[in-house]
Amino acid sequence: MALQTRQPPSPPFESWIPLARQVVRTSLRLGWKDVFTIYTYPPTIPLAEALALEARRAGSDTHLTLMTDDLWFTSMHELSTKWLSAASPIEHALAETETAHIYLGGPADARRMRDIPPEKFEANSLGGDRQHEPRRKRRVRDIDLPIGRLTPERAETYGLDYENWSRSYHEALAVDLKEIQREGTALARALRGRKKVHIDSDAGTDLRFETKAIVPIVSDGIISAEDIRRGFVRTALPAGRLELAVRPESVNGEVRGTDPIPFAGHAIVRPWFRIRSGSIVESGAAEHGELLHRMLRQSRSQRTRIGYATIGLNEAAEPCMLDNSIVKDDVGLGLGPHRELERRIADPTVSFDWTIGPVRIEIGR
Repeated sequence: MALQTRQPPSPPFESWIPLARQVVRTSLRLGWKDVFTIYTYPPTIPLAEALALEARRAGSDTHLTLMTDDLWFTSMHELSTKWLSAASPIEHALAETETAHIYLGGPADARRMRDIPPEKFEANSLGGDRQHEPRRKRRVRDIDLPIGRLTPERAETYGLDYENWSRSYHEALAVDLKEIQREGTALARALRGRKKVHIDSDAGTDLRFETKAIVPIVSDGIISAEDIRRGFVRTALPAGRLELAVRPESVNGEVRGTDPIPFAGHAIVRPWFRIRSGSIVESGAAEHGELLHRMLRQSRSQRTRIGYATIGLNEAAEPCMLDNSIVKDDVGLGLGPHRELERRIADPTVSFDWTIGPVRIEIGR
């Protein structure tokens, strides 16, 4: 009788190796001298392990930071705004050492955000900006892959269909990055120089603006040598977004959004804006309009004008996700100058952008 031996089960991270290899070798192009930091929550530990292994195979050093839902939420509730707004010395030190970073998303249950005071969110955001300042100054390559936010709890929080969101997300994640790069480059070429853009939709959006004579960024999931030369060291996965600077005084019209805006455990449903010379002069929403007004106050919208726009490029993505900015022809708008396209005049304390939903786009001369 032949001896039967039982093979040990494969470690959970093995299924993530293809994605990890793409991140390490295509998106970041890690090598021997790189120091790669990975920020994870428990659900994304297998992906974090795969990323670390592939980075080590490429010769890089790695560091994993683990955060948990309970620690994050308890800290937000119990700790003072003074503590939350201070830069973490260890995170600051890592930002002075790392050469590449990836964020995998979290916490999972956004419902627990609903009873956190808004000033705690503001303080926590400030603390994050302070501790990651070396990362920004040193132009560390940075990927946002927030797959840890893809949870049934978060879908319930923001009124999303989890199955549709998950399917769309993974299909968008599987799209060939080189194809997105080619399409994005062609659209960027069409928008070079000062072009007049008109967007409209069946929901009632009718907005016009002019681009600035600044070559747009193609966020294609790859941080190329050319991107680094231009100082563009951040990208996102799933990929597929064009980012362009606009002339604030040229932005006029009305926006009727079909994409909800997630904020503090709630979904701001069907937001609308009236915009004159780049300023938001009136706004509201079908649900949670008060949260929209709070976001705008925090972003100093009364003194800040629209400064950039985004256009989605990913054919596989559908407008059913938490972030729809990669959805084909889904247009986004943002307050203030773009942080990378116009970094000399950008104000890091201004942070408000949102997507409108898929629209019709007309590019004129």
